[in-house]
Amino acid sequence: MHRIPALFCMFIAAGAFGADVPSVPSVPGWHVKTSPHFEILHESVWSPASISLEMEKIYASMRLTMAMFAPWMVKEKTKVYIYSSQESYLNGEFRPPRWSKGLAYFSKKTVVVYDTGDIVKLKAVIAHELSHLYFEDYFGEKLKYPPQWLNEGLAVYMEESVFPGGGPWGSALAFFPPERQTAFPDFFSLKIDELKSETKISDWYLQAYGTVLYLYRPHTRVQFKAFCEAVRAGGKIEDALWKGYRVREGGDFGRKWSAWLDGYSRQARSGLPSGRPSASFDFKPVQFSSFPFTNFGSKK
Repeated sequence: MHRIPALFCMFIAAGAFGADVPSVPSVPGWHVKTSPHFEILHESVWSPASISLEMEKIYASMRLTMAMFAPWMVKEKTKVYIYSSQESYLNGEFRPPRWSKGLAYFSKKTVVVYDTGDIVKLKAVIAHELSHLYFEDYFGEKLKYPPQWLNEGLAVYMEESVFPGGGPWGSALAFFPPERQTAFPDFFSLKIDELKSETKISDWYLQAYGTVLYLYRPHTRVQFKAFCEAVRAGGKIEDALWKGYRVREGGDFGRKWSAWLDGYSRQARSGLPSGRPSASFDFKPVQFSSFPFTNFGSKK
């Protein structure tokens, strides 16, 4: 089966516009835990280790960024369903596509995932889906859907936030080969279903993350919110970039982004011998992240 359309469907399914969400799974064996900001329903008798505490850590890492899009997250609880296995998840009442690793129903303030037995990977998936939930709810207020690169780039940025010392995507970005980057402004209109290989999907995800990181971190939260507000209002990316950053979307943005990425790469590589990854640098983000992508640990 051709994987690219299937993967694309996963991203669209994550938003779940208007989808019906079962209030509680109608099978025995489900258990409920609560924390200040979440209602956690888990299928196993034993929930993932310290899940309530881990969920609040995820919340703390995301709040500064996501509360400006979804202020309700501060006072309202989000439901998180954790199936005991992928098989149970696929055969459960939500009926997700086989390729999905999580679903976000923003209209119901609900996230659905499954336990892999790896708490780090589970936290990454939950953070990714929570980002979709909060950000798509923000656009949904205007009956809009965010640009794909912005939606996924922000979700990956939120994944990284659960790693106190930095996650795999940030490490990969420092070794992102220029020849595998898509020129701006072409990147802004590039869609997942147009990509023909896992490598190209990986590159697209990494560039989406890098673009959001640039728009958010070297600048200000106010600028990033203003940019998103302009896009949500129906403005073109070019106009939103000019309004928020006084930069044009074509070569002007591309040059500034590349200069920033060069500085980011130098700083990130400075902790490695000779500025290069060692022979033991076996970067496999598929082991950590909610989505697989390519090893950027060495350039051949």
